[in-house]
Amino acid sequence: MTFQTPMAFVLLFLIPLIFLIPFPFRKRSYGLNFSSTYQLKIGVKSLRQRFILLPKILMAAGLILAVTALARPGESLDETRNVTEGVAMELVLDRSGSMNAELQQGKNYIRRIDIVKKTVLDFVIGTDSELPGRPDDLIGLIAFARYADTLSPISMSHKIISEFIDSLDTVKIESEDGTAIGDAVALAAARLKSIDEKKQEGKGYTIKSKIIILLTDGENNAGKYSPGEAAELAEKWGIKIYAIGFAGEASYVTDSFFGPKRIPVGSAVNSDVLKQLSEQTGGTYFHADTAEELEKVYTEIDKLEKSELVSYSHIEYKELFPGFLFFSLVLISVSKLLSLTVLRRLP
Repeated sequence: MTFQTPMAFVLLFLIPLIFLIPFPFRKRSYGLNFSSTYQLKIGVKSLRQRFILLPKILMAAGLILAVTALARPGESLDETRNVTEGVAMELVLDRSGSMNAELQQGKNYIRRIDIVKKTVLDFVIGTDSELPGRPDDLIGLIAFARYADTLSPISMSHKIISEFIDSLDTVKIESEDGTAIGDAVALAAARLKSIDEKKQEGKGYTIKSKIIILLTDGENNAGKYSPGEAAELAEKWGIKIYAIGFAGEASYVTDSFFGPKRIPVGSAVNSDVLKQLSEQTGGTYFHADTAEELEKVYTEIDKLEKSELVSYSHIEYKELFPGFLFFSLVLISVSKLLSLTVLRRLP
């Protein structure tokens, strides 16, 4: 909830004065003389006496709601973006069995795949830190192990893409395990090539560039296409590849005669192949060993691939002051009604 005229809340400081300051136009209070008020004090209070302050409480609440109504409360219903330019990208993520290896973060161990999911979600949606999100870009999602699969077609519906990223997990069937980098990149390049700019969501939308952001923790050992052949396709179609080798000191937990045992695993990332893949297409190769380094990599890519044109937006706004004003009038009316009838003070 937001307020269009928040300065109206200054009037709240005047409400106590209404009840405390004896204004000249108020009637003089009258009373009766008693020799002793002791018996009156110890007497049992009636229900009417117990609620004698209720009119003042209702009046104060009504005035508070009236001041709130003057501040013009409202809420944003929807935001419409007039997107004129953006980047078309395919997020290509490794989900082979080796992505189950765990990296130590403080006292905890977290799987590589879970670290990747969080970072990529931050990249797409944005965070409060250095990742603002990619609201104006066309984004697709491809995951691969031995086979490459399109999980989400290229779209501006980032909510759907986020759901697919969040549900991403490593392969469960051993026969489907492997690392088909070439096939995944070739599939991503084909998806980007097929985009018809004239049919994009948003009239007049211009694609500034087409990129592939590849992340893997291994080397190519499966698939029909080699990384070199996939790079040739991307180069031919004007698609840049940003390759990320995510390794670091990882480990698995296995059962042994003496109980669960943590076994370290080495890195299988082939940096030379990933560098060639990137440089051949005009992109960049990055290496990350920790979750912090991986976030810095996506932050750097975010800065490299920015749209120069400004996207305009407008927000549909709903005024909420009528409701506050209505209940304010109700409380004030009930307060006056009670003070003039059942809770009337005499004399």
